[in-house]
Amino acid sequence: MNRNTIEAIFFDIGNTLGAPRVSPTGKLLALVVYTYVPDVLRQLHDDGKRLGVISNIGNDTAENLERILEQSGILAFFEPNLLIYGSKDSSEIFRLAATQAELRATPDRCLFVGEDSKERSYAIEAGWRVAPHPRLASAILSGHHLRYLEITVPPEQSNQEWQSVLRDLPIVPIHITSTRGTKVYAIASMITALSLDDLGFEVKRLGDLDLPLQTEMYLMRDDRQIRTGFLVPEGQSASFFSNEEESTWVLSSTQEGLYVALPAGKSIDQYHFEEAYHGHNLKLISNMSLLEPLRVEVTKQPADLLSEPGTELSLSTQDLEKFSSLTLETIRRYLARYSRIEAIDPQRDTKIKSRHIDSDGNAVATKALVRDFEDIGAGDFQVYLHQFDHPSQPSKLCNIVAEWQGERGNDEGIVIVSAHLDSTANREVNYDPDTDPAPGADDDGSGIAGVLAIAQAFKELSQSNRPKRTIRFVLFNAEEQGLIGSLEYARDEAQASSPIVAVYQLDMIGYRGEHHHVPRPFEIHVGSRVCPDAERRSLKLAQQIQQLVKQVSPNLKTPEIYQTPDVGDTRSDHASFQQVGYAACLVSEDLFLGPPLHPVSKINNPNYHTARDLQVDFEYTADIARLVAAAAWMTAKQ
Repeated sequence: MNRNTIEAIFFDIGNTLGAPRVSPTGKLLALVVYTYVPDVLRQLHDDGKRLGVISNIGNDTAENLERILEQSGILAFFEPNLLIYGSKDSSEIFRLAATQAELRATPDRCLFVGEDSKERSYAIEAGWRVAPHPRLASAILSGHHLRYLEITVPPEQSNQEWQSVLRDLPIVPIHITSTRGTKVYAIASMITALSLDDLGFEVKRLGDLDLPLQTEMYLMRDDRQIRTGFLVPEGQSASFFSNEEESTWVLSSTQEGLYVALPAGKSIDQYHFEEAYHGHNLKLISNMSLLEPLRVEVTKQPADLLSEPGTELSLSTQDLEKFSSLTLETIRRYLARYSRIEAIDPQRDTKIKSRHIDSDGNAVATKALVRDFEDIGAGDFQVYLHQFDHPSQPSKLCNIVAEWQGERGNDEGIVIVSAHLDSTANREVNYDPDTDPAPGADDDGSGIAGVLAIAQAFKELSQSNRPKRTIRFVLFNAEEQGLIGSLEYARDEAQASSPIVAVYQLDMIGYRGEHHHVPRPFEIHVGSRVCPDAERRSLKLAQQIQQLVKQVSPNLKTPEIYQTPDVGDTRSDHASFQQVGYAACLVSEDLFLGPPLHPVSKINNPNYHTARDLQVDFEYTADIARLVAAAAWMTAKQ
């Protein structure tokens, strides 16, 4: 098929053209257009292609969507009669769009460009051509086939500026790995793969032609096999991917795990490796920032706090008094409402028994958490939703953001305090995420409670001392499906060159285990094998927390700081920021059993990912949350 065969090209809006910022009522507030999108639209428009939009409208209006597109500077590229709004939960909207473009009899002359594989499958069902990313539309127009690629930089060439070469090619990176990020998983045409061969890259073609059109790629870690070692046949790949069709989904087997392409509509929860521990799956999403150097322009980095050896940090007496209000009662009050302990709505006696993304409780929790942030902020927090797609969901999922502007807006930088809001009980036999309980009190109800309590403490502090830097309290969704919410959010922030100077992620901070006597241990993870510079700056955040322990939370031991090789590397939401160059650390309870340098250590909570995850030590959680609050406050006000 030559490029003149396709006449009309329709784009999804959110997460395809730009990062959406949505009000709690579902109204689009802003669209931060990805940097490469205007050039793509301009080239297609200049080539004489008719451009349109197919977008879910939900509770929004066509007038508002078009106003946002105009504010974003891209409305003029689209034909007014090709702006199609509705629901993309079937092929019907694509048939409607083809009719509007006067191509109903020849739907193969229409191209849909969208990030969601399930939406692309509906377009294919309607007879359309599809592309998974705007930068790959031209390859489809030229009749080229797409493929997953594994691109490796030869070791002796790793110091060369190879990233800029890849940026100039029609390649969409989805994952970086290996030391210093010298192995890139990507989507590209077969013609581009040949160009990479000529340039001297090591290139492996993964899977069948056009597999990226209807699949999502995941890294799945079989921790049992990794733990037992080479030539010990205890892995579970054969039991999961034994039939002929499923066996073709496995693209590559590596020391990291299996690289698997799941068809549209398949959930990663259907393939849970027994004994697989924290963060064992990772979704690979399109992210041009993986090949772009991050430039964060702020007056002072948090690393400057500890620039001199022996520097001692301390809080003022006034600040310490305010943080003393972050108590076990505050933690208990917030955590009980989101972890099946107390009713979220006392009048209806409604308890959230699960926050899994397939459960109704996820949406209930999201709405309640928005209200909590609005009540805590009392008008000072701008609360909004960051939407993203998930192939198993008919509607978009949301991260929750409560932004508290600094004295000079974002000019001095942004500090993020975060946790993940979803839960799972996928270690239960025959687990049904739609209906079965997954209270997730420790994972990560403890983190949710910690973030809410920190937001409350900061609001009280602001009465006499407003921070210089902007603070964002962020609760990520779909962490249990492969860090999806944070990967989408970090990518969008990097694309916008947001000056994020620190990310403090709270994930499982409540299970005390056998540590009955004080002081109690806890962990901080900063290892980032693919981005050593991000690890270096992340370590400064960990050391800052470490220095505040005795003053702020003397019931805690000096934390064990994990650097590369780090068992927590890529296994919680902090890693989503590190891979695009931001400083970020994971703060957790005494989480991993076994040697710190062991590639996989067992989780120190027997209730992890089960319906029994109801045990949290509120005082222990408060001690950790108070310490993170102090470190984040110092970073924000310096």
